[in-house]
Amino acid sequence: MFMRFAFLATALTLGLAGPAVADTAVLDKLKANRLAITLDKGALTGPGAAPLLQASRQAQYVLLGEDHGVAEIARFSSAYFNALAPAGFTTLVTESGPVVASALEGMLRRADAVTAIARFDAAYPDAIAFYTMRQEAEMLAGFALAAGPRFEHWGIDQEFIGTARYLIAQMLAQPVNPAARAKLEALRQLDAVASHKAAASGNPLEYLMLSASDEELVSLRPLLAGPNEQTALGLLDALLASRAIYQKSASKVPGDRGLSNAMRLALLKQTLASRLGVQEQKLLVKVGANHAYKGINPLNNRDVGNFLAERAEGQGRSSLHLIVLAAKGTQLRFAGAGKPHQPAPIELDSPASKLLASAGATDGSWSLFDLRSLRPGLRKLAAGDSDVFNLINGYDFALIIPEGSASAQLAAP
Repeated sequence: MFMRFAFLATALTLGLAGPAVADTAVLDKLKANRLAITLDKGALTGPGAAPLLQASRQAQYVLLGEDHGVAEIARFSSAYFNALAPAGFTTLVTESGPVVASALEGMLRRADAVTAIARFDAAYPDAIAFYTMRQEAEMLAGFALAAGPRFEHWGIDQEFIGTARYLIAQMLAQPVNPAARAKLEALRQLDAVASHKAAASGNPLEYLMLSASDEELVSLRPLLAGPNEQTALGLLDALLASRAIYQKSASKVPGDRGLSNAMRLALLKQTLASRLGVQEQKLLVKVGANHAYKGINPLNNRDVGNFLAERAEGQGRSSLHLIVLAAKGTQLRFAGAGKPHQPAPIELDSPASKLLASAGATDGSWSLFDLRSLRPGLRKLAAGDSDVFNLINGYDFALIIPEGSASAQLAAP
């Protein structure tokens, strides 16, 4: 999906033997501890279900790292999360912006949640990342029902590229002074023009979040100084922070994309930290696979997964990290501003993920691997393959689905 940017496949070097040595040894170990897991009428069954659920229920934080846009992964997530709700997991953390996540939380408390999400998407195109896919929206709605009255949805990411329209509407709904209101009305008109251009060209850089001048946005800030205008100011700051990340990400200046990634990681962690208390509730975290690693991930970063793993350990608790991938098939991907998403081939982009896929069952069943059992003697086992080394240290379990199918996009109601 646009602006979640392709993985930059970097890795550490352990300075041991070549990765080919690791492949055979690790592959044999993986196959030896492979367990089948089945999704049957919305419930997880098979030999792998019990150990995965037992380990997950004992954790304070459960992180699911995924490849986005695969229907089977969304259905697995739904069954997995619903099974954990009775164990106290009633808060879901996603790669959504906090403002839009709050709007989604309200929709998810309604009986027509999926329809409400589709209606919101039609009114505010490209304001919601990922959850305008039908299976993902159904997963959210099902989990909200399973979690019951204690359900919470936390978004910890930047607001998505088309969110300016919704943020402006929310600011206009606040008690702002006449000068600020006039400025916001002018921005709303600019947004209408920008959104039309973005939809016509398919270029998300045309959206107001990126096409507006600095003066048009920053000049609003000093107008929101009153005590009753702090909510509107917070919404503006969310827009500006998201804009800054996207600007660096789209820049052609050397080093800016790396800076964008660092800015985004800081935002993810800071936003999450602002929601956590001393005795916080258990959390389910559903993010892209690179984000959920303990330790160093393939981008050579310490991401949200490591942040929560360290926090849990410091509190005498634990985190559980599960990676879920489809070995082949198709996934739904962003295809341009205001355009229908399009299916695209699944391409596993790291040696470790390809190794997991090759260890999967050949009879079409789903394969669960307990990676913790491979950690004793891992340095020798990995034989210098840093990608394999980091994956086995970074994830506790891995689930391989032999073939995935692209999620379906929600249709406008």
